[in-house]
Amino acid sequence: MNRLKSSLQLSKFIRFSIICTLAIALPAMAGWVVIQTSDPGHRDYMSITFTGENTGWVVGSALLDDLDNPGFIGYTMDGGKTWQKSEVKLKADLAGIFFLDANHGWAVGADGLIVSTTNGRDWERQICKVDKVLQVNTALKSVYFIDKDVGYAVGQNDTIVSTKNGGRSWVALQGGKVGAVGDDETSMFNAIQFLDENTGWIAGVRVFPKTQAQKTIIQKTTDGATTWEMQETGTEDILEDIFFLNASVGWAVGENGLILHTTNGGKTWKVQTSGTTEILRKVRFVDKYTGWAVGGDFGVGVVLSTNNGGKKWEVEESDQKMVSVSVLNKKNVWLVGGRGLIMKAE
Repeated sequence: MNRLKSSLQLSKFIRFSIICTLAIALPAMAGWVVIQTSDPGHRDYMSITFTGENTGWVVGSALLDDLDNPGFIGYTMDGGKTWQKSEVKLKADLAGIFFLDANHGWAVGADGLIVSTTNGRDWERQICKVDKVLQVNTALKSVYFIDKDVGYAVGQNDTIVSTKNGGRSWVALQGGKVGAVGDDETSMFNAIQFLDENTGWIAGVRVFPKTQAQKTIIQKTTDGATTWEMQETGTEDILEDIFFLNASVGWAVGENGLILHTTNGGKTWKVQTSGTTEILRKVRFVDKYTGWAVGGDFGVGVVLSTNNGGKKWEVEESDQKMVSVSVLNKKNVWLVGGRGLIMKAE
């Protein structure tokens, strides 16, 4: 009888502990509706994008589904309530995705993988070459298209690739090959964005193995990626993402909670106080005042929001690292966590 009483007390304590834990976690969801707590297939998410209130895509890794084809693309037609897995065999993980509209999209990932769709459901591999023989084999992290024809992707080992025909053929403007481990300095590009056919930015880090140093890198082009100009930030942290509202106003985020802001197209960058030391992986703004940044790692996620252009950021925490944010307008904002947590603004 005493054992039964003890068991009941323990059960009550466990339930009370769970309730307390949930009560502690719930404030992290303030202002958000949880659409999905985790991916039912135990897939890892890396990036998410929506083109409308109902239509969206997510990419990442589905290693448990197929060891030989770990790349994963999922799509939703009901705002993220349910997801379907695209039946394309991808021999590498995917890291970045971009859609022009509900039909035309591209995704990039490890080993130089580039895939595209013209109906939002069926995907096919696109080939990118360093020269007439060798294919790009470096990890690609981010892709951006200006229109249905002109697009760019960036990645490791100084890699910048481009297409002028929607991806039917890609060429490496620089990099594209996996380098040998050594003392050569190199750039790791994690994000790219263009405003028009001429003006764009890339962001990442420059590493100097000989001195074991690194430097934050932002480069701008005004001639369609023919030449790039370095923009000084005065920081050393790795940048994971960059986002511009227009030719003047932009933000970049990265490790150690770094947030950079410019109002002159990147001629000068100023550090904004983020309120966190967690790595920030994605940043998006709907106007010059309202924006979000997400990040975290190892079971700790952060969601940052601002309504004054980043002069002050509000920090919320979750128990899952956050990897991406997609913004249509103030009422249509989605956040995604690495294990498949999906939240939408209330």
